[in-house]
Amino acid sequence: MATKKTPRPALLTLSFGNFVIGTGTMIIAGLLNLIAADLHTSVAAVGQLLAGYAIAVCVGAPILAGITSHISRRKLLVGALVLFAVGHAFAAVAPDYTVLMALRVLTGFGAAIFTPQAAATAGVLAPPQQRGRAIALVFLGFSLSSVLGNPISIYLGAAFGWRTALAVVGGISALCAVLLYRQIPQRFYVQRIDAAAWHDVWRNRALLLVLATSVLQAAGQFVLLTYVAAVFKEYIAATPAVIGLLFSWIGVTGLIGNVIAGLLMDRIGAARAVAIATAFILAGFLLWPLTRGSMPFMITALGLWGLGAFAVNGAQQARLVALAPRLASASVALNSSSFYLGQATGAMLGGAALTSLGMSALSWVGAAILVLAFGASFVAEHRARAQPA
Repeated sequence: MATKKTPRPALLTLSFGNFVIGTGTMIIAGLLNLIAADLHTSVAAVGQLLAGYAIAVCVGAPILAGITSHISRRKLLVGALVLFAVGHAFAAVAPDYTVLMALRVLTGFGAAIFTPQAAATAGVLAPPQQRGRAIALVFLGFSLSSVLGNPISIYLGAAFGWRTALAVVGGISALCAVLLYRQIPQRFYVQRIDAAAWHDVWRNRALLLVLATSVLQAAGQFVLLTYVAAVFKEYIAATPAVIGLLFSWIGVTGLIGNVIAGLLMDRIGAARAVAIATAFILAGFLLWPLTRGSMPFMITALGLWGLGAFAVNGAQQARLVALAPRLASASVALNSSSFYLGQATGAMLGGAALTSLGMSALSWVGAAILVLAFGASFVAEHRARAQPA
């Protein structure tokens, strides 16, 4: 698996891939109001497009990780981006809500392959003492998608329609596929996933508790995040331009948090980084009731949330790789599955809360789930210290 190329260009290209995936993942949240109006459906219904996409990733990530573990990383990752590009291109011309939902599910399978296998590839490319930093660098693309990708998508949607925004995502996905083909070595493989590997994962209780943490922290966030564009409009009468700026602010603080986590993770440990990041997210949610009618409080709450939001995901992936490097391809795939299971659960719980309790309930439901994530993370770390290396 040795290569004459230095890993950093490959890591940067993988990060760009995550930028594309992150933009495509959250684009529906930013265009929520526009899609609902154009397709003559409710905001809650459009929010379920995130749930459908998330379920595809949740189910697809572990299954596809096993099926594709014998394929070279270059062929696999490039193929995933091509699927992502095609899905967005067809979604841009979807005639109705049903077709759009089907295409979002199809596109989710591209994300199911790319995100976990990009992290696993980074973990193999980098030397062990730099593994946390390498994975944080690859995950940096998600932070940048909120700083640049999502706000630009919102502006494109407002100016030219949501279909144009989806088409642009498809275009940059195709571009990234070309770049990745040039950077990843031709015959680069990771440890194959067989029945014994899955058995070892399911027997490792520390790994399972870390995965449970991912489910809970994602569910807590997506109770609110799925519908946050509608909340912005309701709470502070935000226009599409202001909504884009607020998404960008989440991304800027997320970028800062991700960079800090990457610099500190190998020093303080991934588990502690997860705890700190989750604390910031929870603080933002607890402050949320004060954001109604107040831009300063909204900016503060979003800033706290952003500082932890992306850092926690990168730290969780580094945590799994460190716990069992041999099982990284499987465990990181399951982490993506767990994250998107949480996303789908959060979107559905948020839709139910929005319909039955109103917007003010979203942050409280999310905060309660985040408290559970804290507990699961603490127990996972205790279990990891107790089990044999």
